[in-house]
Amino acid sequence: MAKDKPLVLIMCGGQSLRLWPLSEYKSKNFLDIFGFSPLEVTIKRFLKVTSKDNIYLIANSSEKKILQKLKLIKKNNIFYEPKSKNTAAAILLSLFYLKKKLKQDKTIIVSPIDHLIQNQDRFYAALKTALSVAERDSICTLGIKPTKPTPHFGYIMAGKRVAKGAFSVKRFVEKPRPAVAKKLISTGKASYNSGMFISTLETLDVEFKKHYPFYNNFNSSFRKGSLRALYNKIKDTPFDKAIMEKTRKSTVVKGNFFWCDFGNWNAIYEVLKKDKDGNVKQGKVCVYKGKDNFIHLNDRKKKVLALGVDNIVLVDTPEFALLANRVLLDELKPALKAFKKTF
Repeated sequence: MAKDKPLVLIMCGGQSLRLWPLSEYKSKNFLDIFGFSPLEVTIKRFLKVTSKDNIYLIANSSEKKILQKLKLIKKNNIFYEPKSKNTAAAILLSLFYLKKKLKQDKTIIVSPIDHLIQNQDRFYAALKTALSVAERDSICTLGIKPTKPTPHFGYIMAGKRVAKGAFSVKRFVEKPRPAVAKKLISTGKASYNSGMFISTLETLDVEFKKHYPFYNNFNSSFRKGSLRALYNKIKDTPFDKAIMEKTRKSTVVKGNFFWCDFGNWNAIYEVLKKDKDGNVKQGKVCVYKGKDNFIHLNDRKKKVLALGVDNIVLVDTPEFALLANRVLLDELKPALKAFKKTF
């Protein structure tokens, strides 16, 4: 293992509920709506900064069969959770596995798989700065220069400068209303929260021990091999809430590269090719007197006419179909709960 190269932990265990109904058939790890596998693209992105030996996945055990076929990752470098309980649990479990396996402190990059990144040179430059800052007992995240006030991303408000291009974190703002987002951006201190974290194993361990109430339960269950019982008890908590909003060691490196989190249909709509009326059409689709629609047909033989509709999402699969107003897509998770209780 190259001592001077960082570890990379790719989080790919989410349920992808915001991408229903395609998530009924496959997770976003292998979602081919873009014509490529997001997981493979993410692995290749980090092979430019580290070696294959240093790349790890944390995934849901339900996907073990398909993940074991991946040639880009070593089978022993895949950790499995009994069920998905958000990113705090995923990162902590990985931390215990890595401490047991490596028995030394290392710098680590933690990344989701649902990112589109362009301007690669700028991305790697920001990552290099973050790795340097992380070695100073910090948990660093990459902040993205906002392009518009959107409620679809979280925001990071920068504080004092701690290094060239790096700042302390004043506060996190989770998916604000557009008017609030506009105010945040106007200060010049706001960045989109990329959800990427760079730190050392030791710093993460100390901060989890200090701020995460289930740390001792994890430690005990990990040693006993009783993780399933633990996962049935712990809360579904993101790493941002569990650690980043509580620690005094959070920093942000501002990145000036194109970034998009495609974890929901609106984000995917934003980056896909559109016609002159702002419609995304995947399949045999005719939109007549309508604009800003996103229509995805799983059955490429089916033909759809959309007449006089705007801002609509239609995702059609063999067993399910989602028909939604794009403005209300943030309510997909609770709507899906109601739907599954109905049928």
